[in-house]
Amino acid sequence: MVSVPPFGVQADVLQVADVESVKRRLRFDYLGARSDPTSRVLDGYVALLSHFHKEPMVVRELIQDTANWIHRQFRLRWCMVGLRGSDGMYRYEVEAGMRPEAWTRQKSKVYKYTDFAPAAQNYTAGEISKLSRVYLEEENQLYKDDEAVVNRPALLRGRRKADDETLEADFIDTLIFGPKDELLGWIEYSGTLTGKFPEAMTIRYIEAIASIVSAAMVTTGRRN
Repeated sequence: MVSVPPFGVQADVLQVADVESVKRRLRFDYLGARSDPTSRVLDGYVALLSHFHKEPMVVRELIQDTANWIHRQFRLRWCMVGLRGSDGMYRYEVEAGMRPEAWTRQKSKVYKYTDFAPAAQNYTAGEISKLSRVYLEEENQLYKDDEAVVNRPALLRGRRKADDETLEADFIDTLIFGPKDELLGWIEYSGTLTGKFPEAMTIRYIEAIASIVSAAMVTTGRRN
C-alpha cells in the first residue's frame, strides 16, 4: 500500500534538516561575518576593552593603543589624543602618524575648556554631532609660526575641489565626556590617506571609542 501525506501537505516539504548541516551553516556564516569590516571594528573594541583586565590599568597605554588603532583601522593620515591635566588645561598626550617635528610642536600646545566650545573665540568649528566637530582650513588660518604643526606644510592653502575632499589643515575633534558632560579630553584626527573626510560611520565608531576612554579614566580616577 502507498503511504499518502496528510491532507494539504505536499510530500516534497516533509524534510528534516540534518543537525550536522545546521552546525556547519552556523559555523560558515560566523566565519564569513569575521571578515566583514564591521566585525574588524568590533575586534578593535575588544582589544581596547582588554585594558580593563589589567592590574593596574594604565590610561596612557590605552590612549596610545587607541590612537594607533584608529590611525590604522580607518586609514587616516594621523590621529592624536589629548587629555585634561591636573591644572585643568588640555594637552595632547599621544599620536599616531604624525611627523616628528609636527608632533614636537603639537604636544607643547595648551588649551582651555572654552577652546572646545562650538563658538570658541580662537577657533571656528562646524558641529557634526554633540561629540564631534570639524575644523576647516579656510576658517582656521594658521600663522606662519604655526605651520610647523601640520604634517605637510607645503600643501597648506590648497584649493578644495569637492565637499568630501580634505585640505592639509582640516581635522575633526571627537570629545571625550565623563559624568555630567565633564570634558575629559578629545580624539583629533585627519582625513583619509586618499584625501577624503572620514565616513559618517567612522565618526560614529570613534565616538564609541571615546566612551571607552572615558570609562577608563573614570574607573582609574584619572579625571584631571
